[in-house]
Amino acid sequence: MNSVQNSGSGGAPNYKEMVRTEWTGAAPYWQKWNAKFVVQTRAATELVVRGAQAGAGMKVLDLACGTGEPALSLAKAVGASGRVVATDLVPEMLEFARQNALARELHNIEFRVADAEALPFEDGEFDRVTCRFGIMFFPEFGKAMAEIRRVLKRGGRICFAVFGTLEENPFFQVSLAPYLKRVKVQAPPPDAPHIFRFAEESKLAGALSAAGFLEVSASKNRVIFPWPGSAEESWEATRELAAPFKKLMKAIPREQADEVFGEVLDGLRRFQVGDEIQLAATVIIATGAC
Repeated sequence: MNSVQNSGSGGAPNYKEMVRTEWTGAAPYWQKWNAKFVVQTRAATELVVRGAQAGAGMKVLDLACGTGEPALSLAKAVGASGRVVATDLVPEMLEFARQNALARELHNIEFRVADAEALPFEDGEFDRVTCRFGIMFFPEFGKAMAEIRRVLKRGGRICFAVFGTLEENPFFQVSLAPYLKRVKVQAPPPDAPHIFRFAEESKLAGALSAAGFLEVSASKNRVIFPWPGSAEESWEATRELAAPFKKLMKAIPREQADEVFGEVLDGLRRFQVGDEIQLAATVIIATGAC
């Protein structure tokens, strides 16, 4: 669930500014929980690195990198002879990502504020382009994909990760279901930016093929997202990290808040295994060539 990368008329009015505001406010919390969130989402990071087939000496562009992953793991994969350029719309996120790279002594990575619909890079500059949990938020998807194709080398490769449906993701369902049964939420238009926009792998594969990518493949992967801590801590982190869901949480009347919190905690405790909360997640990995 990295910070959203994009903007455009396809989303809500002033979508870019809404995104910038939401994720700028959330950035300190992403750094606060970064170490544990890296552990929780490691399986998704590994799927992206493996799907990208990033190797020594390659130059990789990672979009919507948030506080650093999978860009930092990709930097390790390409080695000292390679290079990763990590981008995000929110400068505060990139500053934390830079700090995290220094802490891991990674020096083959740089950070740039960038909009995926207008990438500030040369044609054919990158061997790989990746994005973990960001492309579903790109309002003008076709425009962003055209930019990605432009900056990819001929024969270059993409690898994107998105989430499957809410029903396939206890990772979200446990926290959201108590709210959704109390708050009426209007379903977004099919192509509007939202977290489950590409929850069906056929839709994502079709969109990438329509954008001109070759050898497109999209597959569902069932993984575990383990939170290394208590149910109470996991819920605290979720409330602070989940910028797009904060409006839903605020819609609950104050007198119902304790009841809802209790339901969420009871749900999380059902997934307690030892010292971890082990929530399942369905992650769709899509790859293609330029």
